[in-house]
Amino acid sequence: MREYVTLANALTSGSLVAGFFSVLLIFRGDYYTAAGLITLAAVFDMLDGAAARRAGNENAFGTNLDSLADVVSFGAAPALALYMSSLYVVPVVGVAACLIFFLCGAWRLARFSTCKNPLYFVGCPIPGAGVLVAVLAAVEAPPLFALPVVLVLGVLMIGTMPFPTFAGLRNREELSEVVEEYRQTR
Repeated sequence: MREYVTLANALTSGSLVAGFFSVLLIFRGDYYTAAGLITLAAVFDMLDGAAARRAGNENAFGTNLDSLADVVSFGAAPALALYMSSLYVVPVVGVAACLIFFLCGAWRLARFSTCKNPLYFVGCPIPGAGVLVAVLAAVEAPPLFALPVVLVLGVLMIGTMPFPTFAGLRNREELSEVVEEYRQTR
């Protein structure tokens, strides 16, 4: 296991720890701090990939660990937070919406490694969707607002719409070609 002790994997583990502690806080009803920890997990998630690329130690272990951390920190934790903070008032529909969000996030993560492009992500990245759902939980958004938002985010995660990476934002010309190609296929 020593070969897997890297800065990138430590950062990914930090994301997983933040997700775990956010779940504990959700059960205490502290949705605001839980959302903060989910946001911290997103910061760790941004840094881990950069650390792996910089050190040249991208590998299957790190990729799998990252997906596991993401499904906890940006799938399970935000879905649970939203249900506990506001969607509990519509129990069946609320559970269904949160489960759909969680499953779409897991499917998006499973597809991620098969659809890599340096300019864009295929579908909405789960960290952004998870942070947005966590914010909805923190502000205890009304169910009639939170339900459609969480469902749309789920659909966006499993959809094929290109979402730019940082590299894509720097290469706007190439990215605009990708967007135009996507528009023509619709």
